[in-house]
Amino acid sequence: MAGKIPEQFIQDVLARTDIVDLIDARVPLKRSGSNFMACCPFHHEKTPSFSVNRQKQFYYCFGCGAHGTAISFLMDYDRLTFPEAIEELAGHLGLPVPRESGAGEPRPPGAAAIEPLYDILERASRHYQQQLKTHPDAARAVAYLRRRGVSGEIARRYRLGFAPPGPRGLPPEWPPELLQRAGLTRDRGGDWFRDRVMFPIRDRRGRTVGFGGRILDEGQPKYLNSPETDVFHKHREVYGLYELLESRRKPDGILVVEGYMDVIALAQFGLQEAVATLGTATSAEQVGLLFRYSPTLVFCFDGDAAGRKAAWKALESSLAHLREGRQLRFLLLPEGYDPDSLVREEGVDGFRHRIEAAQTFSDYFFDRLLSGLDIATIEGRAALVARAQPHIQKLPGGVFRDMVEQHLAALSHQSPAQAAPATPPGARDPRLRRDRTQIAGHPSAIRTFLALLVQHPRLVEHIDTASAARLAALDRHGALLSRLIAYLAEHPDVSPAGLLEGFRDMPEHRVLAKLMAWDTQVGADGIEPTFLDHLRHLTVELPRASRLEWLIQKSRREPLSDAERAELRALTSASPSP
Repeated sequence: MAGKIPEQFIQDVLARTDIVDLIDARVPLKRSGSNFMACCPFHHEKTPSFSVNRQKQFYYCFGCGAHGTAISFLMDYDRLTFPEAIEELAGHLGLPVPRESGAGEPRPPGAAAIEPLYDILERASRHYQQQLKTHPDAARAVAYLRRRGVSGEIARRYRLGFAPPGPRGLPPEWPPELLQRAGLTRDRGGDWFRDRVMFPIRDRRGRTVGFGGRILDEGQPKYLNSPETDVFHKHREVYGLYELLESRRKPDGILVVEGYMDVIALAQFGLQEAVATLGTATSAEQVGLLFRYSPTLVFCFDGDAAGRKAAWKALESSLAHLREGRQLRFLLLPEGYDPDSLVREEGVDGFRHRIEAAQTFSDYFFDRLLSGLDIATIEGRAALVARAQPHIQKLPGGVFRDMVEQHLAALSHQSPAQAAPATPPGARDPRLRRDRTQIAGHPSAIRTFLALLVQHPRLVEHIDTASAARLAALDRHGALLSRLIAYLAEHPDVSPAGLLEGFRDMPEHRVLAKLMAWDTQVGADGIEPTFLDHLRHLTVELPRASRLEWLIQKSRREPLSDAERAELRALTSASPSP
């Protein structure tokens, strides 16, 4: 893999990029006060709630919560990876992207040679397509596709091909080392794919990253994927996503099926929202990827034991990604049917009706957990709680998790607190995240203080070492303030967008994004005075009041020492009169 992009270069690229111009080229913006507005490109809406701020170099949707910097926008809108987004921005600025290796470690062989892999895989895709049309043995592949009802249009759209039989069907002049790195040949020579119908697997940018191949005669494996390579990781990719997003950029829902031919068959009938996992159990990475493009996922598996097992594995992989605003549904087909055979028998309308009637996450989750239990008994209810808690523990804190816990409590005849999973010692209960820092409830000193610091990072200059220590000691918000102040001390010239990027993939990122989006109602002239007032309140007045309250409470339980009595008198005389 290529070396890491230096953080300072990322900050420089963000500082030179105008996020308003970047987004306006893709989503027309209209000025609204100090912001620019549009209908959100990441969810359906009629009234604009997507706000872009040039000063902060930040966007935020007050409808769906989408937020971020120029890098985040390119990742979500143009479907780029993090390095690709930086390369795109740097390219517009005419800057080469530097790379660095680990401390003292040489860059691995071929680290900068990823593009040739994409090139050879694309050439292989075109080669396999041509072989389907011209190779003498391709008649069997064409006959198979015709039996499955695949039209020429669908074959072209999904770029179906044919790998000829025999050990060497790829052009002999292609570089052997590159073919092996791309997963097209084996270690001991010979083609990886032989005598198979070929399904190119394309990433979100439409680049061929690997292949799936179906055998035409008897033999195993029936389906064969490319091996893992520098550009292909099967637990991170799904088949058909590129084609789906080409037909509709913002699908209302995505249907997840098991096989390549399921995707092809459904597309043949006009159901273009299907994608497939690559012959493996659904991974958390695949679920996270799909939720970037649609708020609703429907898992469609065969109704046999293997299909039920696959559905439950998909549920387990989805838990960390579930929250309010996202839906997970499960469609288990009648035993003996797959999507291809069922859509042929029932027609498109019948199949769509099944999709619409698919079980919700909560119904499927509790139906599976209740299987074999008699919750009319104490033992059955206790077993239900024991089964449910390890899974609920994986759900992010929020309204959705609260409601799942409430339903478990109702089934088990417990209070929500009793049914909720216990928080491990030393860990913070994720339900406590819904505090005033996260823009819930009325404004507070700490919320305003944090928002001003995030939106105007230069204000960190007013926080000396003693004040930083007192802020770090604050309940609930001390850890966040400590990390924020430390980061700003290490990056004294960071912009608001650069600050947010600095916390990418960290637990604090979402909180900081909401603080970045919040309107503090403080005018330009009042920013510094307001910040200093709150700093004094949090580091001087609040600790003094807390200490005074502690001494008063102690004096009611036991005698104070001479030093404590003197301190109490001093604090009382210094406190303002009520």
